[in-house]
Amino acid sequence: MTHSIFPVSRRWVTLSLALAALAVGCHRNEPPAPIASDQIPQALQTAFQQAGAPQKAEADAAAAALKNDEQGQALEALERLSRQPGLTPEQREAATRSAISVRQKIIAAAAAGDRAAKEFLEQQAASK
Repeated sequence: MTHSIFPVSRRWVTLSLALAALAVGCHRNEPPAPIASDQIPQALQTAFQQAGAPQKAEADAAAAALKNDEQGQALEALERLSRQPGLTPEQREAATRSAISVRQKIIAAAAAGDRAAKEFLEQQAASK
């Protein structure tokens, strides 16, 4: 009886290709990394410098809210901004990454006992 190694090799190649495709596919589903809080105003200014008036105004409102330590208002502005049609990929990424960062900051504040942060998160959860 002669056994061919070809079927075994084909199985290994098929398995390797399937695992590689799975690894590549999983990488694309990773959430974007947050932007450091102190870098958000500059990132928004850079990304929305050439944007239309409504998008630029929303980006400016988010940056101003952050400068005034109004995290809830900043997050709401960033979420509105990220849902706007017609954003460039860079603008959408800046808005999304900024929103992730602000949300993380609010969650951390709520966990540390900040009553306003906790109430904000509860209100947001109730409205969805």
